[in-house]
Amino acid sequence: MENYYLPEINPIGQKYVESWLAENGYFDISMEQLQSKDYGFRAKGKNESPLIQVRTFLHPQRPFKLSDFEIATLTGKALKLGLVAYAAYVTIDEENKQVGEIIWERLS
Repeated sequence: MENYYLPEINPIGQKYVESWLAENGYFDISMEQLQSKDYGFRAKGKNESPLIQVRTFLHPQRPFKLSDFEIATLTGKALKLGLVAYAAYVTIDEENKQVGEIIWERLS
């Protein structure tokens, strides 16, 4: 089975990431346009303020890392905003329920 990213399910993963941020003490959580059709989150936290790009995968697909271009774009934007770049990888099932934990990758 091919392992690929489905952008149309990304809003579902974004909801899980937004909930995780709120449950873990982050505040001022807002959507941030990262690329032409790609949105992520920025938030404020006690220790750091992240800029997060979310990738959502349909189980049994396994998350794969952002491309070098995506990483460079995200880290560059985070640097300009004084934030820390992260990628959040979410896996969901066919009923849009989260499978496993969110995988976090610090990029800057």
